[in-house]
Amino acid sequence: MEQTQLLQRRIQERRAKEDPPGDVRLVPCDACGSMQLLSVLEKASSRGEVYQVSRCRDCSLVQVNPQPDLARVEPYYADEYFERRTDRGYANYYSENIKQEIRRVYNLNLNDLDFFDYERQLFGESWLVESLSGDPKLGRKHTPVALDVGCAAGYFVEYLRDRNWEARGVELSRKAAHFGLFELELDIIVGDFLNCNRLEAESYDLITLWASIEHMHSPRRVLEQAHHLLKPGGRMLLSTCRYGWLARMRGARWRYMNVPEHLYFFSLAGLKGLARQVGLQTVCSVTYGSGMTTRPDAGPLYRVAKRLADPLVKLTNQGDMMALHLIKA
Repeated sequence: MEQTQLLQRRIQERRAKEDPPGDVRLVPCDACGSMQLLSVLEKASSRGEVYQVSRCRDCSLVQVNPQPDLARVEPYYADEYFERRTDRGYANYYSENIKQEIRRVYNLNLNDLDFFDYERQLFGESWLVESLSGDPKLGRKHTPVALDVGCAAGYFVEYLRDRNWEARGVELSRKAAHFGLFELELDIIVGDFLNCNRLEAESYDLITLWASIEHMHSPRRVLEQAHHLLKPGGRMLLSTCRYGWLARMRGARWRYMNVPEHLYFFSLAGLKGLARQVGLQTVCSVTYGSGMTTRPDAGPLYRVAKRLADPLVKLTNQGDMMALHLIKA
C-alpha cells in the first residue's frame, strides 16, 4: 500500500514538473468582444511553450489567443526577469545605471507628450518653481496626486516624488515592489490593479502605465479602471509597443514579440480608439524606435544607421513604440 502511494506521488510530481501551472484557452477579443480570430504566427516562449498570436477579424487587434491565464504567465516574471539580461528582461533592473537610463526615457516621453506644459498649467508655473526650490517658507498651493500602474520598483513614483507630487504605485511583482517600498521608501501597493480596494474613485490627477498595458490580461478593463480613478479633467500617460509595419516585417523576430509576457499588440489608431470608447480622449501621441536596439559592442556602421533611423521613424510616425497623453473628458 505504501509503495503504491509512493509511486502515485512520484507520478504526480513528474506531471507537475512536465505540465506548467494554469490554463490556456480561447477568449473573446478584449477590444471588441469578437471570437473571429485569424492566426498570424506561432512563437515559442523562453520556457519552450508555443503560443499562437492572432488578429481579430473585426477590429484588427493582435493578441496572444488562445490566452494563458495569470497562473500560467506568473513564472515568466520570476526574479531573473529583473536580474538577468535577456531579450525579455534586464541585466540588473535594480542597478543605478538601469535606473538612470529609465529616467532618461521618462524625460523623453514626458517632453514629447507635453507633460511639463500640463504640469505648469495645472498648478501654476510660479508654484512649480517655488515648490522645486525646496524653500519650506514658500509652501504649496496644491499637491498633485499620481498613480503609476505596473510600477515595478517605483522609479517613476520616485521621479514624481522628487517633483513634489503625492505619488504612489501598484505592482504585482512582490520582489520589485519590495525594493521600492523598503530601499526607496516609496508608497507602493503590492497587488493587482484591477482588484485593489485601496484606490478611490476620482482621486488622481495623473495615472501612468509605462510599458505595462501590453502585459495586462484586459487592457479595456485597465483603461476603464483608470477612467474611474481619474479626477474630471485628469490625465493619463501610457507607453507600449506599437504593431505597425516594422512589427509585420519582422514577424516572430520582432523585438517586442515576447510571448506570453506581452499579450496584446496595439496599433496607434486601435489604442486611441479603445481609449475613446471608455471616455479617454487623446491630447497628443508619439511613436519612436526603429527596432535597432542599443548595443555596447555595436560597430560604427550600426551606430550611424541607428542615429539616422531613430529620428526618421519618429518623424514619419512609424516607430515600433508609442506613447499617448489622454484626458478624462
